[in-house]
Amino acid sequence: MRKLFTETLSALFDCANRISESESLTKQQQDDLQSIKSFGETLASCFDNTEREVNILKQRIKRLNRTNPSIELDDENETYTLIALIFARLRQSINLDELLGNFALEIHQLLHSDQVIVYQFTEQDIQSIQYEIVNDPRYSLLGQVLPSIYTDLQWLEKFQTSISQVINDVEIDEVDPVISASLLPLGIHSAIAIAIPSGKKLWGLLILHQYNISYDWRNWEIELLEKMGIQLAIAIHQMQLLVQSDDIRVERDQIIARLHYNQLHDSLTDLPNRDSFMESLDLAFTKLQTDPDCNFAVLFIDCDRFKSINDSFGIAIGNQLLQEISKRIAMYCDTNITIARIDSDEFVLLVENIGTENFEIERHLTQLAGQILESIGEPFLINEYQILTSVSIGIAISDLEYIFANEILRDANIAMHNSRTLGRGKQALFTTSMNQGAKVRWQLESDLRHAITRQEFYLVYQPIVSLHQHDLSGFEVLLRWMHPLQGLISPMEFLAIAEETGEIVQIGYWVLETACRQLHQWQQEFPNIPQITLAINVSTIQVIQPEFVERIQSIITEHQVLPSLIKLEITETMLMDNIEISSQKLEQLREIGVQVYIDDFGTGYSSFSYLQTLPIDVLKIDRSFTNRVSTDIKSQRIVQSILRLANNLGMGIVIEGVETSQELDYFEALGGSSIEVQGYFISHPLDSEKATQWIQSTTLGIN
Repeated sequence: MRKLFTETLSALFDCANRISESESLTKQQQDDLQSIKSFGETLASCFDNTEREVNILKQRIKRLNRTNPSIELDDENETYTLIALIFARLRQSINLDELLGNFALEIHQLLHSDQVIVYQFTEQDIQSIQYEIVNDPRYSLLGQVLPSIYTDLQWLEKFQTSISQVINDVEIDEVDPVISASLLPLGIHSAIAIAIPSGKKLWGLLILHQYNISYDWRNWEIELLEKMGIQLAIAIHQMQLLVQSDDIRVERDQIIARLHYNQLHDSLTDLPNRDSFMESLDLAFTKLQTDPDCNFAVLFIDCDRFKSINDSFGIAIGNQLLQEISKRIAMYCDTNITIARIDSDEFVLLVENIGTENFEIERHLTQLAGQILESIGEPFLINEYQILTSVSIGIAISDLEYIFANEILRDANIAMHNSRTLGRGKQALFTTSMNQGAKVRWQLESDLRHAITRQEFYLVYQPIVSLHQHDLSGFEVLLRWMHPLQGLISPMEFLAIAEETGEIVQIGYWVLETACRQLHQWQQEFPNIPQITLAINVSTIQVIQPEFVERIQSIITEHQVLPSLIKLEITETMLMDNIEISSQKLEQLREIGVQVYIDDFGTGYSSFSYLQTLPIDVLKIDRSFTNRVSTDIKSQRIVQSILRLANNLGMGIVIEGVETSQELDYFEALGGSSIEVQGYFISHPLDSEKATQWIQSTTLGIN
């Protein structure tokens, strides 16, 4: 104990001396350091005095024992002083084991008994002795069980009325034979057991043994041991409270650390979150300001059509997919790359120490992005679902012209959106020219949200006629947007944005309602002409909505239109991306009488096997084949194969994109009664007024 105290105090002085050598200390700080040294010297003096007083008292007891064993320690003040000094030292123990071990040592040094044992009772089986001081190792009971008398329940009941049990000589007749039988075989002739209480229960025993000869325990020894037992019980309780306090502190620190961790990490993927990423980005940006060679880059990764996957398979599957995507991205991280999830389906990489050579930087980053794209492109198997998906990646490289760190993240996001103009699963490196395009896109996205309420959308109708008779069979309904400032905006520009933002769902229902209203009007105006059909494009995002079929049926019923006159068109690629959900919805559409067209057939998966199982009524041959049939033998063969396939499966055919008389002649030569055509050679898309005039012309022949 003295060694530990001396070493601690010496370390304190060394620390104070080192601090005092600093030239930047104020006078107040210097005075405080001098006070610390003075307090340390005082503590050292007090500790020395305490040890000196304890030793003096112990020596006095030894002299009393040697000169006259019958002398009692009658001075109660001296008794309490001795106990207080002993426990002042014992309370410096760092844990319960050290406290009990030191207590046994103190008792042994004080009374010179042959053996001192401190024993704790537990609710479990009888424990072995852990704390013992013994004169002769031959009599050691350390690691063994207590003599049976000390665990005898009947004998232990005596401690309900007395704090101590004293046995001066186990061989006299007055001693219970059970006690003699337990102690004599071990060579124990005298014993004293002191209760160590814990509330109303017995925590344990303080036991002293004399071997080989009997010993008459004196009153002052018994009283001293009883007081020591009570003080030990108090010290144990305080130590237990201290341990509990430490446990609470440790638990509190763990909770605080966990809360701090949760504040900076995403709960789903356990990746750093946006706040954590921005801290890392700010550090990298600050480093760049002081060292222009510390270049870094940000890769913005966004999952393609993730909302569609969530709607198709459910949020639980979507969450598992995000976890698997994060694992695949994390495979490419190292000490220079930090990954974070900053939004629902958005991840970012901070790539540091990328060098200074622009060519090498761009090559390294595009290669990294390419590896991630390839990895994410591999199928995911989640709960027996095989899910194919992709991500789009935008890359922005640090530059001293940036004023704020978040501008780099913004530009990586812009580059990501720009990559989608190339298709899904692509990457793009940010250039300054993208800025203007991004502003235009964001403005377009904002205006798109209000286009319906501002009545900026309208429909046009492109006639569809039978191949040989040239009779009007219906129209394909096409959406147009007349922007108040930009004028007519091509569907190629705004439909992709509507898909990404989910606005396509409400837009799609608006198209269906407006088209059904127009069809009902034509039916009322021309009751004697053959029934006209409408082919309406729908997005997969619409199809996978839970209420899609019910909403379609409701709109058709509300406008008093026969379901068989409505043909819903879905592209082959979108259908295959959500084959399970889409097929269920298409089957339900067929049940209510709505027909299903596959648009742009032949441009998607080029797999005809699904046609046998899906509820498909008509195939539309894409214009990319139509435009080449006059000159390209391969296109001719593909078209002929599709026609044979449709005929064998009992499906109709619509040939779109017929723009010349040669193309029309080619298809007429092929024959087939269930073939319809549309295209600029037949007619351009017409507004409702001109479409009405087309109907009025009795639909006989091509205008």
